[in-house]
Amino acid sequence: MISAAELGQLTGFDDQAPTVIDALARRAVEVDFAADETIFRAGSAAEGWFIVLEGTVRVVRAAGSRQHVIHTEAAGGSLGEVPLVEGGTYPATAIASEPTRCALLTRAALETAIQESPAVAFLLARRLARRVRLLVDRLDDRSARSVRVRLIEFLLSRRAGLVGRAGGDASISIGMTQDRLAEELGTVREVVARELRALVRRGWIASLGGGRYRLIDARSLRAAARDDGDSV
Repeated sequence: MISAAELGQLTGFDDQAPTVIDALARRAVEVDFAADETIFRAGSAAEGWFIVLEGTVRVVRAAGSRQHVIHTEAAGGSLGEVPLVEGGTYPATAIASEPTRCALLTRAALETAIQESPAVAFLLARRLARRVRLLVDRLDDRSARSVRVRLIEFLLSRRAGLVGRAGGDASISIGMTQDRLAEELGTVREVVARELRALVRRGWIASLGGGRYRLIDARSLRAAARDDGDSV
């Protein structure tokens, strides 16, 4: 059983009535996953609805040798709604990016929760609607912007996260392997490596080794992202 207090504090659940939270919490079980552990695989039978309590999960879809991130879920995020409603198998693979705790509700548990509190069904429907909107926005993003633009905006976002920190400079860490970054950007590692080298040659960034870079000319980076995006 999951603590109703913990579940009710999560983003996306903090606006729900206590009856909804209680109906879910009393029927959920906690499941833990190590970093890089697979939570479920594409094509496997649906085990239930996962609600992320702590940690981060990336949901990926493989296409040949490529593996792209479809969406990422942190605390308050959820996984597995589609096969529960559709009755099919998982359409993608979920992998814990770090040690992760989830609340798991089986289909039977979820159906019982809905019978007790019908508003649970509306919560699930809202989650599905948001997922559709996210995927449509992501598709638009991938089709409208080049890998270089997506990479530049990723680098600038990492720099923005350092704003206000004592002693902060323009040095950033990618924070993941190039393979993982390629997944996030919807491409392959070779393309990411090539684009990073191109930015270094232009003098806009400098490689410090170990996945760290110094953003030398943020203004040119922003201009390149804007101009390339406007030309699509």
